[in-house]
Amino acid sequence: MDEQIFALQPYGGISRLFASLARQFFGRPDLNVELLPLAAPVINRYVLDDDLVRERLAVWDAGHEYKSVVRYFMRVQPRRHLDIVHNTFYLPHGLASYPGARRIVTVHDMIPELLPKTRRRIDFLTLKKRYVKSADHIICVSEATRDDLESLYGPLKAPISVIHHGVDPHFAPSAPKLDTLPENYLLFVGHRGQYKDARTLIEAFSVIKDRFPHLTLLFVGGGSLTLEEHALLDNLGIRARVLQTTLSDADMPSAYAHATAFVFPSRFEGFGIPVLEAFACGVPTVLARATSLPEVGSDAAIYFTPGNIKELAENLIHILENNPLREKLSRRGLMRASEFTWKRSAEQTARVYAQTLD
Repeated sequence: MDEQIFALQPYGGISRLFASLARQFFGRPDLNVELLPLAAPVINRYVLDDDLVRERLAVWDAGHEYKSVVRYFMRVQPRRHLDIVHNTFYLPHGLASYPGARRIVTVHDMIPELLPKTRRRIDFLTLKKRYVKSADHIICVSEATRDDLESLYGPLKAPISVIHHGVDPHFAPSAPKLDTLPENYLLFVGHRGQYKDARTLIEAFSVIKDRFPHLTLLFVGGGSLTLEEHALLDNLGIRARVLQTTLSDADMPSAYAHATAFVFPSRFEGFGIPVLEAFACGVPTVLARATSLPEVGSDAAIYFTPGNIKELAENLIHILENNPLREKLSRRGLMRASEFTWKRSAEQTARVYAQTLD
């Protein structure tokens, strides 16, 4: 497993996946996966804050992304036999590493290709298609991502397996309430711009605000509210009813567990880890009916047409005023989350390794 994503990403879904797999491989000798140490500086907190994973991967805190990325590009890989290299991202340097090994590539989404206006600077440096075309086996994190991959890249020589994410056990309904959180709130987690479509939630909240005068709209993560967002809140007359905060990963279960409802209006997701986290904490959930979200959510959430403010507002009223529905969704969410474990993800990934070597 290379260190690309650990050198690039302090937090995020991709690094969470690989850190969770590493934790399982180190703790499960029965999986028969020997994960070699990286001996590299990284910035990823999932790895650095886990004593077992940090020690066994032999990584240390780079302090800054620049240091970890420069070190990655300058490293000369030691000459040693490897059966498999599982690339964690798509930087050009990774294609040249360990030429004798079989290559496993995970595709998380096809958002940069389908929504080119959302591309980040790092996306212009990556060679995802070359990784996919040269892979011995491809893992997709959802059926929706696999369909997008095959639609965009055409026939691929490598077999494709769909392996879903898991959810960490510390996401649970029993998480204690934080004093800094509002009493009653709708929860949104993560980045708010572009396809994440927080604007649709903001406008839907403005529709229902008078009906629920004690309800707050809480954004966790994604950075401070922008000037454009402040102007929108002022225009809608809800600025005093909307809060933004940043929480540590350890405190996130509290944010979910004590929310009145969790809302994820994203128009595009490769998987959607926040959905599982919400389910595992027993919070009633409203999702956009888009890409992978119905695949992950199944019947444990209620859905609205992406971007439809009126329909989202109606769903929010329905879920907020219907206690039996809230209790049913909470039960279903807990059951659904129990089906997605990192143990299962690691077992399926180890099976892919074995099949590739066979």
